[in-house]
Amino acid sequence: MQLKILAVCDKGCVRDHNEDMVLICDYIFKNESKQVTVDLNKENSKYFIAVADGMGGHNAGEVASEIVLQKMSEKINELEINLIEKELSDRISEWTKEIHLYILNEGNIDIAKRGMGSTLIGVLFYNGMAYYMNVGDSRLYRFRRGNLMQISRDHSLREMTGDEDVASNIIVNSFGGGENIFVDFAPVGGKLLDEDILLLCSDGLSDMLTDDEIENILNEENRFNNLLTEAKNKGGEDNISIIILNIDSIF
Repeated sequence: MQLKILAVCDKGCVRDHNEDMVLICDYIFKNESKQVTVDLNKENSKYFIAVADGMGGHNAGEVASEIVLQKMSEKINELEINLIEKELSDRISEWTKEIHLYILNEGNIDIAKRGMGSTLIGVLFYNGMAYYMNVGDSRLYRFRRGNLMQISRDHSLREMTGDEDVASNIIVNSFGGGENIFVDFAPVGGKLLDEDILLLCSDGLSDMLTDDEIENILNEENRFNNLLTEAKNKGGEDNISIIILNIDSIF
């Protein structure tokens, strides 16, 4: 399987700094873009990409998002091959709780970091399968044959209650938010096909553009640049992180 990855982490048009972070394998970054092509095979069957959207005062949000990506990446790098799905799911859940407690403890030690937190949306390629992990309201979409489908669910009060009158930005689950945390971890869904596109993004994209608008842009030739441009044209009110992952040459 070949992965063609385009990623950008931009501060947007309103915020004075960027609390988002993007992870492409071992590389964590913000305020830049990256393009990578990866060949996955039996000898190289583990690969992780993710977006984390930080929150908190005194720029602590960017500290939280970097901690989440760094620590989850370190755990996955140490992950042995050939675990069954239940074992893998249990590991991800355990690590999520560990990282959550670490962030809470950092806030207790340093008042400037108190209340910091982060979302996480990630895709893990592992032994020929693609899994996603989700904490918060950053999103994973699949774009197939011209049609867009949201794979992840938002851990927001609106989504959890089904009340459309509730503001969409009230998050009920995040690293550093409250005493408890949970993670959605599951296969991306169905079999990946050649020319499938996986889109990971922070809410700086999904709050600026509707799903229909995102779908229309993904049908354009210059889809990657156009997503960022249109989110900014709509106001760019939050930091904007986008990963477009093109699936090719399924083995």
